[in-house]
Amino acid sequence: MDQRHETLRLLGIFHLVYAGLVLVGSLMPLIWLALASLWWPQLASEVDPTRDLPVQVTGTLAAALVGVGVILAWIWAGVLIVAARSLMTARRYVFCQVVAAVACLNMPLGTVLGAVTLVMLTRTGTREVFVS
Repeated sequence: MDQRHETLRLLGIFHLVYAGLVLVGSLMPLIWLALASLWWPQLASEVDPTRDLPVQVTGTLAAALVGVGVILAWIWAGVLIVAARSLMTARRYVFCQVVAAVACLNMPLGTVLGAVTLVMLTRTGTREVFVS
């Protein structure tokens, strides 16, 4: 196995680790939601109904936002896993580039991983590894 295949395999492993970190990080809002739901009944008794929004409305809105965020994080982790498998098997060149570019938006780990992946994918000869 030549150096390019080994580097792509290593980048694939790093993408899998990063996807695992995204999945673990997506559990934090769920923990927050579970703890906050324990406090909502107490907050409901202290709220002035003439001035404040009902706790049920704000609680439902918070739960919906957390749910959407967690689902988006799971989708992103799934995309990272597909990109990792694609890097390991040297398939889907453009998809890997797009995922690496989008990963650059996630500070700080995604930026480093995305930049290194983009540098590797734009090197001379890497495209031929994906074609063969």
